[in-house]
Amino acid sequence: MNQPNNKNFIIGIIIITIIIFVGLVLVLVNTSSNSSSGEIKDEKVSFSDDNDPAIGSPASATVVHIYGDFQCPACRVAEPGLKYAMEKYRDQVRFVWKDFPLLQIHPNARLAANAARCAQVQGKFWEYHDTLYVNQTTWASQSDARGTFINYAQNVGLETSVFQSCLASQAEDSKVTANMSEGGRNRVDATPTFFINQRRYFAMTPQEWDVVMGKTLDIRH
Repeated sequence: MNQPNNKNFIIGIIIITIIIFVGLVLVLVNTSSNSSSGEIKDEKVSFSDDNDPAIGSPASATVVHIYGDFQCPACRVAEPGLKYAMEKYRDQVRFVWKDFPLLQIHPNARLAANAARCAQVQGKFWEYHDTLYVNQTTWASQSDARGTFINYAQNVGLETSVFQSCLASQAEDSKVTANMSEGGRNRVDATPTFFINQRRYFAMTPQEWDVVMGKTLDIRH
């Protein structure tokens, strides 16, 4: 007498299982689609850029915030794409650097960030920024990179004594600390991380930058 009820119960379980399975597949498809673009949408993030190096259009409504670590190999690999975007879109977009040294795995990263900020004091942050990435494999493994960083200061035309004093006193370290705290509030946990306005991206090729910036600028207009 209970067989029809049991049969209906089993059919119901099968239907529910199929519905759950289809739902999981849809979620996985959507997740895969979003992650392939390297984009996380509609982030609730905030930035304070007063003390940070910037390049591009000061009045632009489109701002790219760059959370980077000078000792990070992935950041160095991402540099050609970023430099391409900065050169192509600098008349339409503002690019702002944010220090985010990963202290647990990159022991020289904070010192490098301080060195670049000392170069900023003399108006040559971006030149020093490029030098650090180009020579990353040279200084990254050094037990004490100070001498190397002083040599780089000479190479980019900085007043060496001023740079050396700045680096020794950690005069610019508060800016690095402020960037790290801001990155923490914005849930940055890896480098490079880019925010284009309120959207989070990761390492991109020149072609990917073109796609993203094209969409962003079209939305703005």
